[in-house]
Amino acid sequence: MSCKLYANIGIGHENDIEVLKTRVINAAQCNADAVVINKTTPIKLIPEEKKYLSIESKWGALPYLEVARKSELTIDTTNQLVNFCKEIGIPLIFSVTDIESLMFVMEETDTRQIKLHADAVDCVEIIRYCSERELETYVPIKYFTYVQQYFRKGKKPLLLYHTTEDFPPKIEELELSKMDKYVTQGFRVGYEGREEGIFPTMAVAYKGIEYIEKYLGEDDSDNMSVLRPAQFYDLWQSLNIMFDADQEHPSSDT
Repeated sequence: MSCKLYANIGIGHENDIEVLKTRVINAAQCNADAVVINKTTPIKLIPEEKKYLSIESKWGALPYLEVARKSELTIDTTNQLVNFCKEIGIPLIFSVTDIESLMFVMEETDTRQIKLHADAVDCVEIIRYCSERELETYVPIKYFTYVQQYFRKGKKPLLLYHTTEDFPPKIEELELSKMDKYVTQGFRVGYEGREEGIFPTMAVAYKGIEYIEKYLGEDDSDNMSVLRPAQFYDLWQSLNIMFDADQEHPSSDT
């Protein structure tokens, strides 16, 4: 297949290694090329007005910030996840939201791939750090101005990616054309799809991008942006059929 397919396994795992292992297995069985997991520092990401609101959780009623902290990846869970992905033979990419999370990942793992989360708060610091160490870095297109300061096209391992703000976005909010000029200019480009289902996602594959990332959960997932394993496999299979058909019947210029 000409376009790689990544599985983001980071939504609602609550630092439960068994949940994460199940998602890694499902991703591998669905032929995902890599899995993506978010690493955050909750106190930097949660708005002040929400930090101390009481919410229900598996630990009972707790402040929002406390639930987020309990749900965040610990050193032990991170190490187990890294080792499990190596055993399974599937690459693991960390998506970081802040410089503390980046430092955590760099200290606890041997990764050479970092994704700058679309909602990151320390964008310039993270981009600068990754550039100086020539890490393969995934950067949202909206931060392209910063990319120009620290990366030169073709000189350092950079991938630009497009995504949306909402979970899930409306179809008219996808703005898929934002990727076109970067593909035309020769940049490596990807897409993080937060839309519902798989059909809008399939249209992106024809844009000449390098990878598509979709969220993968369990069979009982009620998050409209998250695919169940059967849906994720359907996406992989559909993309495979599309690209196989193109190879069998290539278009010709007249």
